[in-house]
Amino acid sequence: MTVNLILHGAGLLLATLASWLVVGLLIRLAPRIGLVDRPNERSLHTRVTPRGGGIGFVVTLAAAAAWWLIADVNATRLQTEVAVFLGAALFIAAVSLRDDFVSLGAGVRFLCHIGAAGAAVWWIGTPAEIALPLIGTWTPGWLGPILFIVWIVGLTNVYNFMDGIDGIAGAQGLVAGLAWAVAGIAWGLPAVTLLGSVLAGGCAGFLIHNWSPARIFMGDVGSAFLGYCFGVLPLIAIRELNVAGETAVAAAIPMLALLAVGPFVGDGFLTFLRRARRFEPVWKAHRSHLYQKLVRTGRSHAGVSSLYAVWCAVSAATGIYWLADGPGAAWAVVGVPLISLGGMYLWVRRAEKKSGAHD
Repeated sequence: MTVNLILHGAGLLLATLASWLVVGLLIRLAPRIGLVDRPNERSLHTRVTPRGGGIGFVVTLAAAAAWWLIADVNATRLQTEVAVFLGAALFIAAVSLRDDFVSLGAGVRFLCHIGAAGAAVWWIGTPAEIALPLIGTWTPGWLGPILFIVWIVGLTNVYNFMDGIDGIAGAQGLVAGLAWAVAGIAWGLPAVTLLGSVLAGGCAGFLIHNWSPARIFMGDVGSAFLGYCFGVLPLIAIRELNVAGETAVAAAIPMLALLAVGPFVGDGFLTFLRRARRFEPVWKAHRSHLYQKLVRTGRSHAGVSSLYAVWCAVSAATGIYWLADGPGAAWAVVGVPLISLGGMYLWVRRAEKKSGAHD
């Protein structure tokens, strides 16, 4: 175990260094090729800033996954699944990079997301059973693939909406990647450990450049890529666990997947409800996410990013606790998200009331 931790820790640091170097290069290159973010009516920044920094961890993950496939680290286990994951994730990154230059339109982008999600579900598979807190094991049958396509597409778009301008996506990506790495080490899942560690290290390298003030934004290429990766990672974990005969743990993976990105899901859910209640277009650009509201009430970008990172850490730790089947885990999985989301919502409302920054 100690040797494993040292090796994975070294890998994480290597991924951080690689991403930091690539993003540093992009800071110089992006303005020359027109890859910049200009302030507009929904922006919280006031100056033209390079974008596309997410390419740093896209390249890092692609290199690590390619090395895993070539080196045959896990004795041919999950080779096809990891190859499909990598290919589909790079397709999402390519589509999003094109969108960073010139918008493809929501319809085309959405169809691409559905296609990539369908490919992952088809080749990697979905769980035979899902363990739900306080309810028990549920067998989705034919509904499973549909639910996972909705999950992957939804998470890809939730991350895509929060494109890392404030470091939010990077901070949550760092924590979520570490959560998957911890789960992979604890339950002996080499592919999940590698992918989680590299995603965490890649986000860390990006955040060195994009904290406060931001020197480069993540852009759609990075945010959609992260969302897709965290959407598909649970399918790889489930496949690895089923191959190892750990079917009970595999059934608990979907809840860990949800909690590892809990703040994004919760924030996105509240934003969706708000826009639906006001009959506003869901896909139209806006500034109504909880984190945007906090920044508009006077909180610093770094402060709000740190707050979200802590929120994500609490949520992800609850997911690991659920996977370990600790005492009262089911109640924790239900209670922690509700309390944290409710607390964040009330905090935002109070901050708006004090500052008069209601919209």
